[in-house]
Amino acid sequence: MSVIARIKPKGLFKKKMSIQEIIGYTNLSYGVCDENYRLIENEIAKHTLLYDNAKPARGIDISMDEFDVVLQLSLPTTPSEIHLFYNTIQSLCNLYKVTTYIREEEKVHIKENEKFIRYDIEGSIEGLKDIESKIQKNTYQRFEIFGIYNPISIGINEINKFHHDLNRFEEYLHSTQSLDVYYAVPKVYKVHDRLVGIYAIGANIPSVIPKEPYIILNQIQGIHEWYFMVQEGKTIPYNDFINNVSNANYYDANHVIITLNKTQIDDLVTKYEVKI
Repeated sequence: MSVIARIKPKGLFKKKMSIQEIIGYTNLSYGVCDENYRLIENEIAKHTLLYDNAKPARGIDISMDEFDVVLQLSLPTTPSEIHLFYNTIQSLCNLYKVTTYIREEEKVHIKENEKFIRYDIEGSIEGLKDIESKIQKNTYQRFEIFGIYNPISIGINEINKFHHDLNRFEEYLHSTQSLDVYYAVPKVYKVHDRLVGIYAIGANIPSVIPKEPYIILNQIQGIHEWYFMVQEGKTIPYNDFINNVSNANYYDANHVIITLNKTQIDDLVTKYEVKI
């Protein structure tokens, strides 16, 4: 679920502004998603994410459509990000010297923003209630949402932390995404006519890894085997690795955080290394 706002300049205000100029005017942090929905900070593309680095949530998508600025807010999200969305609309309306914009195909006035903030807070609460219900009923084992920095797997443990309380949801997104960790994602290779997925991690780097390997949004299917590369050219079968790491800490419903030193990696390589 998302909310889309379009800010159109006045008929006589037809100076074309670049996406770089618009983003600079907002004074917000920005970046783009890679193919695994991890944030690449300080890069700009056709679709760029704006966010408050002090309160990381899900990000506000900004793009240009000819002269128009288009903003998109994903729901459910946090109260702070909802306010940020409408503050950014207000700011860009001021820039373009307009008092109206298009929200969900309807022309609205910036004076109505407080009403829309309430709408989106209510929509976010309903969204969390729906996720909570489906997880509690085992309709979903877990639910993936895209945080600003990386995807997050929500399961029963997460639901028990915030249920449908948006303030607790905000605290959760902030605490999870403020960790100084490397979020590992797989590379897929064709080896001897079969697809293999390989996660790479290094020594002494806190790394978020999945308990069950997967490709986000099933963008690639038919992977036959999964591995970890722990040293240059040194690969270990996924199950041998994940079943023999003793210091894993919980991250989310499908991920743990591990930190291995060189001795631990050498030991894993000695016991489980295979050639692929």
